[in-house]
This record gives sequence, structure tokens and C-alpha cells, in this order.
Amino acid sequence: MSFITVPHTPGPYGLLLDIQEPLLACLSLLLLAVACYLLVPGVARCVQLVRASTGAARPSPAWNAAVPARLRAARPSAPLSLLSAPDQPRAPLSRLARQIKLRARGLLAPRQTRQWLDFWNLTATHAALAVATPRLLHKIYRPYQSLRLRRPQRLEILTSHYDFVIRRGLAPLVLQASQQQIPIGQFQGKSGQDYEVRLAAINSLDHEGELALHLYRGQDHLFSTAFTLCRQGNGWIVRIGCLQGGGGADSREQIRRATRDLFGLRPKALMIRMVRAIGAGHGCSRVLLVSNGNRVASRHGKRGRVHADYDAFWQELGAARRSDGDYELPCEETAPDLQSLPSRKRAEARQRLALTQAVTQQVRGALVRTGT
Repeated sequence: MSFITVPHTPGPYGLLLDIQEPLLACLSLLLLAVACYLLVPGVARCVQLVRASTGAARPSPAWNAAVPARLRAARPSAPLSLLSAPDQPRAPLSRLARQIKLRARGLLAPRQTRQWLDFWNLTATHAALAVATPRLLHKIYRPYQSLRLRRPQRLEILTSHYDFVIRRGLAPLVLQASQQQIPIGQFQGKSGQDYEVRLAAINSLDHEGELALHLYRGQDHLFSTAFTLCRQGNGWIVRIGCLQGGGGADSREQIRRATRDLFGLRPKALMIRMVRAIGAGHGCSRVLLVSNGNRVASRHGKRGRVHADYDAFWQELGAARRSDGDYELPCEETAPDLQSLPSRKRAEARQRLALTQAVTQQVRGALVRTGT
């Protein structure tokens, strides 16, 4: 007996099942993600209630235990979370994706996230700084200042910086500078051209530092630097994560003109001297300078657009290379020996030194205040 094999052709119902199976799988994954998003806050709240009922207490960081009583009393009206940061208008699906991403960050780093949010919930001043710009609450999860820094180090640097800002009475100035650049120094070149130093905070060059100085020649942007004040061991240091020109088509020519107008003082050298003066005024011992290899801007996707040679300039300033590849300088500068210069260059050197001292004193006076 012989059998004849007849090819099977699926009917419309079978075709419908073949199409629906991938769609159902995708829908199941989406529903699972939404369920996790909705359940995680409830589970976290239950854990908090259990800990509170059993009297379990975790050790407080140093910045928490040492908050003055008058500041501790001014608590924020509502606890902050990673979702508290202001955000641009989004479509519903984009908003949901952002919320899931932030929840996932908190789940992947629960300990650092808890310490991070505990810090910003200390006082109303902390909370005001946290929500001043969209990105501050998310900074510990992204590359920051140096590619050598990991999340716990970023957490320590950022919390110590803002603890410093609040204790030294700089929070109102930083809040204002986060919304618009503030003039903190004005001077003139030998041609009579006006120059201005402006302060920005938090969201200006936000991957490289929490404070930024911008130098302008008239309305032309010449140079910028970003830095952070932070604790290291028993003392304080300044970390510089960025030093860059204005970026315009004629920026190099503008810098050459400014150098001649400032008695041979290069704008980028002036930027570093201003930061060193700020650090010295606050009792910082050293300035840490990020190297070419550790720059955040050197990470994937931006290597081809980075042109400044930081290492060469740091070495020119006499900075010492560290074991991690970065460089460091003392905050206090030694006075130059004008007598060692040729006599024909001494007059200009004296004018350059006088200009530098006048500018750094202005900037230092704006940022160095008596803390609480």
C-alpha cells in the first residue's frame, strides 16, 4: 500500500496564531515591566515600615551626623526621589521609559541611591539644590570628571562638594548661577577692551564639574573651566575636569588677541590661576587636573572631537603626574622671580602679575565667604 503526502497549508486561523505569538510575547514583557515599575515603590515602602517598626537603624554618613540643628529642622516638604528632577515635556511612552530607566538605576545601585537621596532630603536647602536643574539627581550614574571614578567615588565627591557649598553659605549664589551666569569679575586689557568673568553652576559643563568659570572679551566667549570642591582624607581639594576655548570659528584668533591685550597672559593660564585662588581661599591644599586619557569627553563617540592637549599644558605649569594618570598642583602659587627675567621683559611681567592678582582677588572675594 502506498501513501501520498499532501503538503499542509495552514489556514487563516493558523496564520493568525503565527502572527500573534510574537506580539503576545512583546506584550507580556511590557506588562511585566509595568508591573515591576508599580510594585517596586510599594515593596520599598514596606521594607521601610518593617525597619521602622523593628527599630533597625543604619549608620549615618558623616555629613548627615554633622548637619547643624538649625538646618536639620528645615526639612523638605516632600521626600525627593530620582523622579523629582524637573524634566522636559515628553510623550506618555517616553515618560514611562524614563521612569523605568530611573527605577532600574535605583535597583542596580540600591546602597548608593539610598545614600544619595538621604543626602538631598536632609534640609530644604539641599532639596532646592537637587531640583534646580534636571540632571543633578542623575549624576552619580553617569561618567563624571574622570573615567577613573566609579559610582561610590562620584557619590562621595558630589555629596562633599554640596555639603561644602551649604556650610560655607554659597547655596544662594549657586542656585542663582544654576539659572543664569553671574558676573563675578571685570577688568580691562591694555587696549581698554572690557573683560568679564562669569560664574555658572550645576548644569554648565555638567559632566566635568559643579562650578564653571567663563571668560568673555566683550560679548565673545574666550575660555571656560569646570571644577568641583571636595573632601579627600582629612582635607579639601579642587578637581578640574575641563578647560576649553569658546569653540567659535575665530576662537583661536580671539585668544591670540586677548593674550596680547593681557600683557602676554594666556586666557587658559588665567582660568587655572583663578581656580587655584578659589581653592587656596577655602583652605584646599591641591588642585587635581584630569589627564587626556581620563577625560570624560574622551569616552566613546567623542574621541574624534577632542583636540586640546591637557597633559602638555599641565606639564608646562609644573604639575606632577599621579599614579592614576591625572596631574596635581598646589593651590598656593609661588611668587615669580621677576629679577631672573631679561630687563626688557620685566615691565610687561609686572603688569601681567598685577592684572592676575587683581582678577583673582575679585573672583576669590565672590566665592570665598565665611561659613556657618
